[in-house]
Amino acid sequence: MQISCSLLLYGLLVSYKTVSAAVLLSHSDLTDGIDTLNDTLGGRVHDAEPFALACFTSFEGDARLRNESLCAERQENYYSPIYRSRVPAAYMYEQSTICASDPLSQEQCVLNTADPLDPGAWDGIDCRLGNLPSWWLEVREAEDVVEAFEWARKTGGKLSIKNSGHSFVLDSSMKGSLLLWTRNLRQVRHEPDFIPEGCTDEQSFDVITTGAGVSSAEAYEFADTVASSADTHRPSGYPAAGPLVPFIVVTPDGSTRVANRCQNTELFWALRGGGGGTFGVVLESSHVVEPVVPMAVADIGIPPDDKEAYGEWMDLLVDTAVALAEDGWGGHIYGNSLVHVSPLMTTVEDAEASLSKLIAFADAPGGHVNVTIAPNWLSFFTDHVLADSVAVGNLRLINTRLVPVAVFANDTLRAGLKGFLREIIGQGGSPYIPVDSPYLFRPDALNPSAVHPGWYDSLWIVGQPSIWEWNSTLEERVDVVRQMQVNTERQREVTPGGFSYMNEANPFMSDWEEVMFGESYERLLEVKRTVDPDGLLSCWRCVGWTDEEARASCYGAFNDV
Repeated sequence: MQISCSLLLYGLLVSYKTVSAAVLLSHSDLTDGIDTLNDTLGGRVHDAEPFALACFTSFEGDARLRNESLCAERQENYYSPIYRSRVPAAYMYEQSTICASDPLSQEQCVLNTADPLDPGAWDGIDCRLGNLPSWWLEVREAEDVVEAFEWARKTGGKLSIKNSGHSFVLDSSMKGSLLLWTRNLRQVRHEPDFIPEGCTDEQSFDVITTGAGVSSAEAYEFADTVASSADTHRPSGYPAAGPLVPFIVVTPDGSTRVANRCQNTELFWALRGGGGGTFGVVLESSHVVEPVVPMAVADIGIPPDDKEAYGEWMDLLVDTAVALAEDGWGGHIYGNSLVHVSPLMTTVEDAEASLSKLIAFADAPGGHVNVTIAPNWLSFFTDHVLADSVAVGNLRLINTRLVPVAVFANDTLRAGLKGFLREIIGQGGSPYIPVDSPYLFRPDALNPSAVHPGWYDSLWIVGQPSIWEWNSTLEERVDVVRQMQVNTERQREVTPGGFSYMNEANPFMSDWEEVMFGESYERLLEVKRTVDPDGLLSCWRCVGWTDEEARASCYGAFNDV
């Protein structure tokens, strides 16, 4: 058994969002409440520490000894997503950790992202928590979450809910909060005859059930050890709209609920596409398995130096996008190269015929073509996803938009998209394009989800990432966001009818409700009010988020840019 997914490449989304209460008490009241919570939970509430703290000799104004051995370990692993996922208050991207609106740019504790060995990052610098939580709690069971919600309700304290910390959009951390860390909810089990609770038709499903902390890689590896006869659909970073059977979720009213197609159906609908941490803390979910199939893998590219050939390559990718999607191809375009996979192509001959135009273009000096057949999904995932995982530890702001199929089918719109991609190349950029919408799948009319319907009518995700430097000033950060807004408007011009999804959207766009959730937003808001009557849950640009919260946050300086 092995796990595949129709929505490719990334980590589990289910439960790393930010929670805030409407009324805040004094710091001493919060501390007293934390002490009580710590006693209730057997001493498992801990002070949070920045990932790079070991390298500093001052923390929040107090002198401390530099931990040379731990500092060296953190420097060595500064770009490692696997290492960071094991550290409670570590995040993959440091924009989650800094208080970016600080006019003096001192509310942070980061190393030089280009050179973690650079002493200029820590010599004479006071390490500060910035936007990090003040405390953390490892979630082991539902009661831990219930007690944390009760603490937030009584004290007005804030909660941050984090899994591995893979978030681009500032929604899994909050200054002064209690962090609920779900990464060690790692239970995995195979249930070949699973019947969803409360369903009277007794229809059974072959599923793998995973705790919220299980990464996609861990789930795929487990499935491969169970048997060689099945794959499992598992949403990986994008909205959880695939064949999920139930969720177990703790909602802020203190209830532990099973949400499936037979009970808590509105919550089940909302969790699949509306953002898990907006409505509660997901503890586990079950994923339907399917037969294992071999699949074709294509690694094709051209040299990047010839800008005209580069532009022609992008033109060709635009012109062949629909045909490739019809043949089941998906993956990522890395500018002058791509890695694609198709479960519909099971022989090299068929795959090469499908890709013939791309192969002919790349079959020139300096180009490369490698088409193989992977025996299963895990083989592809290990060789082409894990092996080429992107370095983390920077302050990368993703700004993407999904491109509807209609753009590729219209001569004028297609020409506009080509021009946009050539603009990026001409400016020295390299278009990064995930090709992982569920083009060949249709929404289940009998089991609908809150996922934006545009997912099923799109082919590509295009965007223009931006970077905050580790030592940038507030003025420099504002300038970066201002250019992001210009880029977003340009994307909209060439992708009419497109939209963005929350984890890779421009986090500062003003009309985020419509762009990210579409016509589902008001219904999602009603679900939220039902399970969160006291308004405890809130996270950046999540369902129920307000401008008042934005202005009061560590990113308030960018809310109206």
